[in-house]
Amino acid sequence: MKKLFKVFLLAIASVVAGTVASAQVTTASLGGRIVDTKGETIIGVAVIATHVPSGTVYGAVTNADGRYTINGLRAGGPYTIEISSLGYQGQVYNDITLQLGEQFTLDARLADDTQQLQSSVVIADASRFRRERNGAATNISARQLNSVPTVSRSMNDIMLLTPQASTTSSGFAVGGGNYRGSSVTVDGAAFNYAFGIGSNLPAGGSPISLDAIEQMSINITPFDVRQSGFQGGAINAVTKSGSNEFHASAYDYYTSEKLRGYDVAGEEVPKSKALNHTIGATVGGPIIKNKLFFFLNGEYTFDTVPGSTSVARTSTSEKWGSDVPGNYPTVAQMDEMKQFLDSKFGYNPGRYQGYSLQTPDYKVLARIDWNINADNRLNVRFSHTHTFGSNPPSSSMSPIGGTNSSFVTPSGEAVSFNRYSAGRQAPSALFYEAARYFQEQNFTSVAAELNSRFGNANNMLRLTWSHQDEPRSYIGSFFPTVDILAKDNASGTDTHAIMTTIGIDPFTYGNLRDVQTLTATEELSFNAGIHNLLAGAQIEWNRATNGYMQGGAGWYIYDSWDAFKNDVNGAGGKATAFMITHANLDDPTKQAFPAFDYTQASLYAQDEMNFSPYFKLTAGLRLEMPIISIPTDNENKDFTAVANANPSSSFNGLKTSDVPAPRLSFSPRIGFNWDVLKDRSLVVRGGTGLYTGRIPNVWLVSAIGNSNVLQYQYIANPRTGNAVVPFNADRSAIINSVYSSGNFKKQELAAPTATTILARDLKMPSSWKSSLAVDFNLPGNFKATLEGIYSTNFNEVYASPLGYKQSGTVQLPGEPAPRNSWISEGIRNKDNGVMNGFYAHNISNLRGSYYSVTAQVSKSFNWGLDLMAAYTNSGAKSVSDGQGDQISEFANTYGLHGSSEPVLGNAYYVAPHRAIASIAYTIAEGSHTATKLSVFYEGYNIGFISSYSYSRVSYLMNNVSGGSGASQLIYIPTADQLKSMPFSSDANKSAFESFIASDKYLSKHRGEYSIRNGAVAPWLNRINARVAQDVYFNLAGKKQTVEISLDVKNVANLLNSDWGLYKQMTSNTILSYKNNEYTFTKPEWKNYNSLLSTWQMLLSARWSF
Repeated sequence: MKKLFKVFLLAIASVVAGTVASAQVTTASLGGRIVDTKGETIIGVAVIATHVPSGTVYGAVTNADGRYTINGLRAGGPYTIEISSLGYQGQVYNDITLQLGEQFTLDARLADDTQQLQSSVVIADASRFRRERNGAATNISARQLNSVPTVSRSMNDIMLLTPQASTTSSGFAVGGGNYRGSSVTVDGAAFNYAFGIGSNLPAGGSPISLDAIEQMSINITPFDVRQSGFQGGAINAVTKSGSNEFHASAYDYYTSEKLRGYDVAGEEVPKSKALNHTIGATVGGPIIKNKLFFFLNGEYTFDTVPGSTSVARTSTSEKWGSDVPGNYPTVAQMDEMKQFLDSKFGYNPGRYQGYSLQTPDYKVLARIDWNINADNRLNVRFSHTHTFGSNPPSSSMSPIGGTNSSFVTPSGEAVSFNRYSAGRQAPSALFYEAARYFQEQNFTSVAAELNSRFGNANNMLRLTWSHQDEPRSYIGSFFPTVDILAKDNASGTDTHAIMTTIGIDPFTYGNLRDVQTLTATEELSFNAGIHNLLAGAQIEWNRATNGYMQGGAGWYIYDSWDAFKNDVNGAGGKATAFMITHANLDDPTKQAFPAFDYTQASLYAQDEMNFSPYFKLTAGLRLEMPIISIPTDNENKDFTAVANANPSSSFNGLKTSDVPAPRLSFSPRIGFNWDVLKDRSLVVRGGTGLYTGRIPNVWLVSAIGNSNVLQYQYIANPRTGNAVVPFNADRSAIINSVYSSGNFKKQELAAPTATTILARDLKMPSSWKSSLAVDFNLPGNFKATLEGIYSTNFNEVYASPLGYKQSGTVQLPGEPAPRNSWISEGIRNKDNGVMNGFYAHNISNLRGSYYSVTAQVSKSFNWGLDLMAAYTNSGAKSVSDGQGDQISEFANTYGLHGSSEPVLGNAYYVAPHRAIASIAYTIAEGSHTATKLSVFYEGYNIGFISSYSYSRVSYLMNNVSGGSGASQLIYIPTADQLKSMPFSSDANKSAFESFIASDKYLSKHRGEYSIRNGAVAPWLNRINARVAQDVYFNLAGKKQTVEISLDVKNVANLLNSDWGLYKQMTSNTILSYKNNEYTFTKPEWKNYNSLLSTWQMLLSARWSF
């Protein structure tokens, strides 16, 4: 294997010498065959394609078979195509538009010109020629980008035009992959949310302005070996570029709390002040005509968010306590604390009520296109996006303490640490402004691409760099976290609750998500007879860094304000609890961030064979070798010792430093396109191939972050018996005070109690995708498509719980078979902590799958009307939905025997039914005005459980098997079985029977165990609309356009507050089994009382020329 690895890297290096995401598509192509009127081949015909806006000229000459291919053309247009040869009448084709990633096939028959030696010109209609693709794809033109209704101005809104897509609370999902299952590129540079937390796109879901995008394509089954790195879809976009004419625009987008609804079927959604105001501009043109061009885009968003809505009491007449909402500390108390901090430390904790915060965002983009000469063209693009989100402090009290926490000290004494865990946002707490934190989201991207032509060959060299930089920051100067508690008099207990919080949020200091991606791609293509050959190589390098330090700034908890003052003044007060996390280095004041490198080397080759003008076959092979590198010092010696000392445990043979070995993967693909009737009125296309996806970086980096090697935690509370230290506002001084000698040395720490281990044979997941489609014309020249897709997953990644063992079975009343039960192995580290964790590996005996069948019809009328409608029936099976941000979320993969035994279930993110329709209509009103109307309809299965959306849901019960995870799938009893099952009451049993009978899924599967996500979520109808008024006039000899527009999300809810509403299930845990009896809790789908359910508007104005 090592020899193969070296040979493979040597092959890559020989192709991409001196350079360092998978290859993606950034251009279009043109090809075809030229014959005479008798069908005989004409050799040496010149084919010239001119990009009219920029004057860029591309050319090719037909070979011995009369064929030509021109690669590397700019997507878009319009183009003029000239075909000429001495002795034949030339032909010119105007207004040709090329789509991203597709070949425009233009065949021609040239008539003899016996009267003259020079060629003459015949103007031909380009509409009868064709764009060719094999697989399932959706292309989105510049015209559609400008017309699709969108309030968020995110790529996700535009991509919903894809029939096989799904909307989730975490972002766009397509083609059977979840929101992390797709590859996203812009100009060939990676634009995924590379770290893998929370969303499919970086920078808050808007990494680039829509005003900078020229075209997009969403490819589900691209039988093109250049595209990889996904299991769902390959999403490619290209940015706008300059032309020979100067063009510019200035725009203004505005929305606020006054431009959205708050009525959910008569129930009011809580209001809060909000403002989102974006101003921006674009400008592009020639630096040197026909030679050098530029395009610039910039925008700035004024974003205002409310601070704390709580208000301090003006009187002490009311008792303070957590049981009485609104019983906050008094103005006098808050002011006294603020003045004390200023006088003692010169520290200003900020405001505590009646404030809002500015969180500005901005985007910049610059692009240069250079026609170096007739055979070489270079483009370079830079973009940067910065977003700034304000958040209240976390309410978590972990790991320092919580509600009624009972501990056993090292000496064996049982003690209680009775502290209120609802925390800093509790009904009785009022935090200072500086306790808030900002989640910064910075995304920077650079792409450079050189397209060259050498005779009959085309060469493409692309270099890209993407950087996702997401630190947390805080307001004001550094100050440790200080929670001030007070006795909860309202409850009449000795429980202490947080009264206020001073200083930095306890999880902000050292918090960082950072991913850099550098890629180099080299491709060579040439034409040889009926063969269009392509060969390429690519190297991609990623570095992922994650910082998370609980209490990294120092975290003190005081039972009263007086205790804090006395500690500061040296008057005998001290903290009740204290902690700090610092680097496990000889200099503990430094920061140590978990990080790893991921490198992937790829080779690929493809042959596009034109067996006739009516049948094309494409075959290719892609080889990929991923290499994961984690620090060599990531081995926790205590973990290794404990694992070796317990050979029968789940930890046996594992190390925290384990890393997957490099493994070469093969991805063959084949696709075809067949013009059955030879007039493009009936086309059959399809193919099959293997696609390799990725493992989220957040899962991989947890192997380092959870190894308990890089960081050390000092916790002082009754459980640890450690001593608290006097308060200090300086972090270095705090660390030195913890260690009396002031000299900390790197330590061999105890084995982690919640580790992540990567299997040494871990492979990237992959999907074998196949599709078959028929494109045909309906009466009235409507274009129709019927398309089916099927895929099977291989090497699905699963994280099995560590630290548990099977221990017999548990037989529940009424169930036909016992469930396996699990107990803790009780393996302990050298600090006597019980060891658990997760083992990330591939599942070989279970294979997920996906299918979809889509019917689509569309037509564009020459008088300004565009219509499209589509319906998709789909379904997917998966071992795990993989939706959690952390690898520990695998514990919530529901099964019959707990998450230790994975089973196949339905994927929650694939809607069984989805219908979409769009209407775009431009009404010209003379030569100076036009009205534009566009409507987008989406109907699909979707519902919320808590704050997460699901297209399918599971019916659960409490965990009766032990092990990890809180819930398990229920058994659906028959009527006879239910009679013998013990329930808390007969009425409760009858209610369960009635619910089974009324539920479509349960009633059809009686006598079976339910499956994960077996039930279908409710149907939702959503309509978004956009109306724009354009006014045209001339100024300084140039046409000027002023546009005023209004985008409306959820128009139905605007018309009626009962319409367009999401539904939310009260709880999908419907059964509990305790004390030998069942209790049923009826779930209900209720209106989701959230701003997600209501309408929203976006006003905009634009001036362009």
